[in-house]
Amino acid sequence: MLAFFTDAFYVVMSFLMSLLCIGPWALFKAPAAPEIPSARDKRTQEITVMSFNVWMDKGSLPKRRNGVARTILKENPDSFGLQEAHGDWRDALLQELGDEYAMACARGRLTESAEGVPIFYKKDKYELVREELFWLSPWPGRPTYGYGASLPRIAGYAVLRDKKTGFTYAHFNSHFDHMSGTARTNSAWMIAEAVNALGLPAVFTADMNCAPGTQPTQYLEAGGLTDLRKAAKATDTDMTYPGGNALLDNTVLDYVYANHYLRGAKEFKVIRDQYDGMYPSDHFAVSAKLTLAN
Repeated sequence: MLAFFTDAFYVVMSFLMSLLCIGPWALFKAPAAPEIPSARDKRTQEITVMSFNVWMDKGSLPKRRNGVARTILKENPDSFGLQEAHGDWRDALLQELGDEYAMACARGRLTESAEGVPIFYKKDKYELVREELFWLSPWPGRPTYGYGASLPRIAGYAVLRDKKTGFTYAHFNSHFDHMSGTARTNSAWMIAEAVNALGLPAVFTADMNCAPGTQPTQYLEAGGLTDLRKAAKATDTDMTYPGGNALLDNTVLDYVYANHYLRGAKEFKVIRDQYDGMYPSDHFAVSAKLTLAN
């Protein structure tokens, strides 16, 4: 009972702070980029990662689940992050993907079954070393609103180790707020800080709900993360949100970043495949093929 009232207190207080748009991150400058590691890399490894906002609409899930799964399996990523993936979506994809993938960071925003930002990884290739979820708020360890966000936004990461090579990297994933620019900027600050604090080769996938060149993307880059849309030798700069919201139509909202352990980006793709005559989501999935040092 005490835990319930404690959690309720944090939710109410964070919501009030959101209305005021105050908090420590709103006052900070962009995080300083870490020093580039020396050339003495123990190993490098090429990986493929994806980001996919699967659209949480439950009514159309039965028609779209196979198309979402086929999009993922065709790209064959080492790991991928989802947005708007509530419990039904997580269960559906674990079924559709068969034995290929396992899931980390399965919790939703406020409850186990609510919308979340899970990370899937090839379970025969990688072992899960560590996973953690945190809320993009002044109280990252509790389900809380932050900095004017319309929802209690979360982020998570999974540390994955290749069972054969020992190569280890972290996959961060999030979904930034669609209403508050202050929340998006502070969320970017928190992501950059979390990536740098972990001190591992890392990728970050997200629906950031903002266009390239805006302040959240600037904060990530100032913090040492590279937008693979810009860095890849072969790239696709076209929109990732084809429709459904007049304010966001025909723009780029979905991203893949890598931190300063990046040693090359071969390709960045926007995936526009249709199945059964329709797109599997209101967002296009994006993927990147890159090389990280370890």
